[in-house]
Amino acid sequence: MDFIKRHLNLFYIGVILLCAVLSLILCVSFVTKKEQTPAPEQTVTEKPEKEKKDRVLISTSSEMIREGLSDLGVLITQEYYFTQVETYTKDKKIFYFIPTSSGFVYSYDGSVMAGVDFTKVHVETDEDRQVITVIIPASEIQFVNIDKNTFQIYSEKDSLWNPLNLEDYNISLIEFENTAREKALSSGILDRSDAQAKRLVTEFIGSLPNASGYRIEFK
Repeated sequence: MDFIKRHLNLFYIGVILLCAVLSLILCVSFVTKKEQTPAPEQTVTEKPEKEKKDRVLISTSSEMIREGLSDLGVLITQEYYFTQVETYTKDKKIFYFIPTSSGFVYSYDGSVMAGVDFTKVHVETDEDRQVITVIIPASEIQFVNIDKNTFQIYSEKDSLWNPLNLEDYNISLIEFENTAREKALSSGILDRSDAQAKRLVTEFIGSLPNASGYRIEFK
């Protein structure tokens, strides 16, 4: 019995070893076959690059420029400063034939302001010629500013029969403003104001990226 049992054990061991060897052979064969089998070719579809050439159209909106300039409102583009000495005289006749006179020499500091009303600007754009036409209203005297704290009297003649009063000083102030306005006009303040307004418009339009290459004309 022990002999038979021992041989059976040997037989079982041999069978187990044989199965293990066969399993090992099968695994090695499978791995080798898998490595040798070429992988299926992958079809790569290359999309050709599409070159996009965007045509940049220079288009300048007349309305956009007009609104931008209109926002400036009435813009002071030139100032005329002065210290002015004037004479005020008040003449009167006593009993209709005896002349009498009162008056004073005085001065003020002040300034005359000239500017353009940009709300009245008109803009036209010619895309074909690449021209921007700007129609600007003429400059005007906007106001005369007199510093009343700088008022000085250098000499005064007050007749007993023709005394000076507050109304005379008010009249002298009005006359002073008119004289200052005339002197500012004589100095060419409006011409300088027009030139400055054109420079401002040119700089404004030149700052717009879509206005590059355009010529500016003024009317």
